[in-house]
Amino acid sequence: MKNSITGNSWFKTILLAILVLAVYLFLSMVFTGWYTRHGQSIKVPKVSGMPIENATELLDDNDLELVIIDSVFNEDMKPNTIVEQDPQPDLSVKPGRKIYVTVNTGIVPKVKMPKLINGSSNLAKVLLQNSGLKLGRVDSVKSTFGPGLVIRQKFKGRDIAPNTQLEKGSIIDIIVSKKMSLSDTNAIQPEQIETTDGL
Repeated sequence: MKNSITGNSWFKTILLAILVLAVYLFLSMVFTGWYTRHGQSIKVPKVSGMPIENATELLDDNDLELVIIDSVFNEDMKPNTIVEQDPQPDLSVKPGRKIYVTVNTGIVPKVKMPKLINGSSNLAKVLLQNSGLKLGRVDSVKSTFGPGLVIRQKFKGRDIAPNTQLEKGSIIDIIVSKKMSLSDTNAIQPEQIETTDGL
């Protein structure tokens, strides 16, 4: 009799455990499906090129969230405009997905003026480009320096020292030496300057 009661109790315990496990699995599936919004997807709209305010509103309307992760300067775009987005447009994502964007600050970054003096004019052009600056006028004058060397670097008509902070894209003029004869006594005279529009 005791064995029968014990067997029934054991059977009921196993049955209860199976029932509890089944209920747990069912609720887990239901909750997971609700939490992940199983089967739902949204196509990411294009927000690159849009102002932040408009992009935020558009993403909100599509149950997506805008998150700014970086800022850069782009002279071809207006300030506070989205330059890049991730994920890309038309990609299917789940509702509530975060859309990471890079925004144009509109603030021109500062760069350092490189040292051009005693280098060649070709090297000067490369150094300026690498520094984010632009080559303007190239004047050549008779000089006791070797021909083809930069002897002065100028910004807005004034000499500019290396490492000076300038706005990116600033225009730098240079004066380059040219060969002079032994009869030349005045190496650098304004009337001897020959100007070109660049290299």
